[in-house]
Amino acid sequence: MKKLLLLIGLLFITTSYSQKCYSVTNVENNGEIEGINPKRFTLGVKQITEEILSVKHSICENGKPVEVIILSIDAPSTGLSLGPFEKKRKKTIVKVKITINGDDYFGQGDSNTDVQSTFIELQDEDLPFEKSAFSSALKKGIQEALSDF
Repeated sequence: MKKLLLLIGLLFITTSYSQKCYSVTNVENNGEIEGINPKRFTLGVKQITEEILSVKHSICENGKPVEVIILSIDAPSTGLSLGPFEKKRKKTIVKVKITINGDDYFGQGDSNTDVQSTFIELQDEDLPFEKSAFSSALKKGIQEALSDF
């Protein structure tokens, strides 16, 4: 009888302290972004979400579903142009909604890009996803959304 109670107690302790396992199952984009391939976009959002989620929780292939919805992407820019010289400031603002266990978590992140140039474009398709202003703003938004989780 003692062994049975000890075994039940040990089983209870190990299951109560084990971390829950999560998996990003769906990434949806309701915003508009140019210059990023949709497949690259989905993989980048999934990777960033899993990276932030893995700080406090386990990530596994068949875990509880996590859905990420990009609600909006705004990138207003201001600038001054004088002949061939230009100075621009672009602020990328990303709003996200993350659904875990039926609960919605909202976050917003922003990233500033300042450029002084002579005829330069603020987008580069060859730029790694994690180096983009969108990625930086997205990461901040996901961190804000998951801060209460």
